[in-house]
Amino acid sequence: MRKTKKLTALIFSFLSITVFFLSSHCLAAEKTVGVIFSGDVSCYQEIHSALMARLEKEGYAGEIEFITQKPYPDSLSLANSARKLIAMNVDVIVAYGAPALLSAFSEKTKIPIVYAGVYDPVTPQLKAKNITGISTKVSVSSLLRYLRLLTDIKTLGVVYSTNELDSVYQMREMVSLSGQYGFTVEAMNIKRPQEARQVVSRNRPDALFLAGSSIVSIALPEIMDYADGLKIPVVSLFPDKSLHAVISLSADPEEQGSKSADKVMKVLGGVSPEKIPAETSHNVELTFNLRKAKVMGWKIPMELVAAATRLIR
Repeated sequence: MRKTKKLTALIFSFLSITVFFLSSHCLAAEKTVGVIFSGDVSCYQEIHSALMARLEKEGYAGEIEFITQKPYPDSLSLANSARKLIAMNVDVIVAYGAPALLSAFSEKTKIPIVYAGVYDPVTPQLKAKNITGISTKVSVSSLLRYLRLLTDIKTLGVVYSTNELDSVYQMREMVSLSGQYGFTVEAMNIKRPQEARQVVSRNRPDALFLAGSSIVSIALPEIMDYADGLKIPVVSLFPDKSLHAVISLSADPEEQGSKSADKVMKVLGGVSPEKIPAETSHNVELTFNLRKAKVMGWKIPMELVAAATRLIR
């Protein structure tokens, strides 16, 4: 009889511990957030790090399970990543970059979608109640004005990808501004990173503009090696600190990540995305590479130095 009671007590204790463990585990991962990167690109990693830091600060770190997808930035791979997260019925999808956002939007899911790192003209086209986020918009005209302070250009090579809508918009902006600034545009379309050197070396422009493209970002080593070898100045919309372009103008990744985290928390708290206003970055970083400008033999304009938020000496 005593043995039976002891055995019963042991079983009861075991079941109690098991139930407690399972309950604790469920509470620890009550919500699931699926994340899609438009390729394994450093600028999206910076945004995601800022998002994670914000969530941790607000005490969400242990309450959310993250399922991260970093597909190759082609339409099929991105679509498969979106479908995988939808099949898992995550509570929120976070999309970094226009390709990831458009892939999730195309699946016509009702799962809330929060985006970041998407160039502004893309988002007004997405008419859906389940989407909100923070987009990027910088003044391409200002970037050209800063470049003109350094050197005159007759031809500008625009490196972009027709596979990525936001980079197409940026290429079109450069074409529309070319008459005002007195240069012609050489469109350099890269559909795969392996094509980069072949595409950019077909002509020798006076300067290169790198549009905000995941494919262009992956091809950066080849592009920069070619440009540095011929002393062709590079300007960019990438926030990547290791790019070493002469001038970079970009939305602040920390602001993007922090504000998208705020939207994720609201959605997880039960607020409908249509009641969470989408917004555009206000903080813009202007990086001027003094070291590269000196290599080019340019006179350093104090107006550009004064305007820069970051100097590389």
